[in-house]
Amino acid sequence: MESLTPAQKTTVTKSSTERLRLLLLKSGYAEEVVLGWSREQLMSKYAELLAQGWDPAVVTRPVDPELEKMRLAHEMDLKRMELELKRQRNEDREKKES
Repeated sequence: MESLTPAQKTTVTKSSTERLRLLLLKSGYAEEVVLGWSREQLMSKYAELLAQGWDPAVVTRPVDPELEKMRLAHEMDLKRMELELKRQRNEDREKKES
């Protein structure tokens, strides 16, 4: 923690244990490992990440294009089904009213 700025040190020491766990999980550590660490270990590992220049606000997940296509196709199918259901309900309502 010696290489951190005063603001970074404050961030590390004032972060809750759960927040430290979440940040470390977000950085790529395995859940089983992070859950086994003490608060001091969590603070130490998070401080190491900050010292290396890791910024939790900038971290993004890689997107698999094929998986994204599948997700979008699924959302479109759900929307189509929803619209079809609404159309059928409207038709049924019109039949009852006539």
